[in-house]
Amino acid sequence: MANEINFMDLTVLKRIKPDTTVEKFGALINSSFFDASNALGTLKIKGLVDFTTYVPGQNAITVTEMGKKLIEEADTKEKMPFDQLDFAILTQLSTGKRNLADLSTAVNISPKDLGMHLYKLSEQQYISADIRNGSLDMSLTEKGFMQAKAGMPQQVSQPAQTAQAPRPQPQQNPQSGAQNQQPQHLQSVPQAVPPQQAKPMQPQPLQPQQAQQQAPALTQGAQQPAQASQPMSSQPQQQTHPPEDKELAEMQKQLSSTSTKKTGSKSVYLIGIIVVIIIILIALFAKGVL
Repeated sequence: MANEINFMDLTVLKRIKPDTTVEKFGALINSSFFDASNALGTLKIKGLVDFTTYVPGQNAITVTEMGKKLIEEADTKEKMPFDQLDFAILTQLSTGKRNLADLSTAVNISPKDLGMHLYKLSEQQYISADIRNGSLDMSLTEKGFMQAKAGMPQQVSQPAQTAQAPRPQPQQNPQSGAQNQQPQHLQSVPQAVPPQQAKPMQPQPLQPQQAQQQAPALTQGAQQPAQASQPMSSQPQQQTHPPEDKELAEMQKQLSSTSTKKTGSKSVYLIGIIVVIIIILIALFAKGVL
């Protein structure tokens, strides 16, 4: 019996108030008295409501424990996030399936599950549901239409934080405590190895034959420093000029030769000019010009 509950039953059940009566219930669901009585009779058969008859008076409507549990379950379902089934329902509604029977056939799930999801979509303002003349009319809202065209919303999944294992601390050796207390960068530097001191060579005793051979060599070595200590004044001192001074001297010679050549050419030129002037004067004097 619980699986036969659909979205129409849940919508009618939510319209019932504590002071609602059978005679006034038709105005709450925009239906006639006959259609309202038919809807209440369906809820009565499913065990969701009960009637209290007052004679003379109006018949009151009370929600049973089963009906209250159904409402609590629907309110809990309303707070759940948008899922694949909700998207499938919005897609079918966007194709024009506004009737509950056609939508149930297209989605092909139990009437109660479909009713819970339709209630969630209605409360989250994805769809709007209206009861007119005992029939349920459903349509998409702007939010539902945009969601049906956009597809499933991307759910941000937070990565699980992995706990980092503590690093093992180095164990200190009590015997080498002074060395372990040094900084790490100092411990890595290799210690300098002290240089080995050269051992003095001990003189070896000479044999008699070797002593005789080395004696003339020692006498010659003693004479050489004596000769070297003689004064150098006896040898003629030769003055050596550096190569730079030689180059300067050659350049001075070349300049002097070029200057003499220039003066000689100038003198010859002047003599030639004087001779030409004299010849011109003699010619003029011969013609009687002068």
